Amino acid sequence: MRQAGTWLVGVVLAIAAGGGARSQAEAVGAGVPMMARGAPVSQQDVNTEVGRTVLLFHYVHVDAACGPSTMAIRLTTPPEHGSVSFEDGEERPWYGGRPLFEPGDPRAHCGNRLAATKDAVFTPAPGFSGHDTLVVEFTEDGASFSDTVDIVVR
Repeated sequence: MRQAGTWLVGVVLAIAAGGGARSQAEAVGAGVPMMARGAPVSQQDVNTEVGRTVLLFHYVHVDAACGPSTMAIRLTTPPEHGSVSFEDGEERPWYGGRPLFEPGDPRAHCGNRLAATKDAVFTPAPGFSGHDTLVVEFTEDGASFSDTVDIVVR
């Protein structure tokens, strides 16, 4: 991923989510990609195999009371060789064995419970292999930022 706006906040990492559609009840391991307004930035490329969906991120959107905050997410540049779906979810806001939110962030105490997420899943077009790119815009609490996601399908 590359910064696509004037500022970018968030952690976006990606892992293959397995073949087929991902259900809300699917167990997700410790390597879950996480993103949140105000979290540190990490630049990663996304890789998957022909015919396999890939989980792009969980966007954690919570307020200081650990309830869901109002947010919007949209594709400003859709992928040319596949599709992206957005699903509501819940995840514990942790990454790399520690809370996603730093001490001093009013949401830091939310790490011990499930938090509202908006999850993005990329599905490559049937038989496609190669490079694809998409741009996602996030708006939360009056702030907007964009992120470019580069995907390689092998």
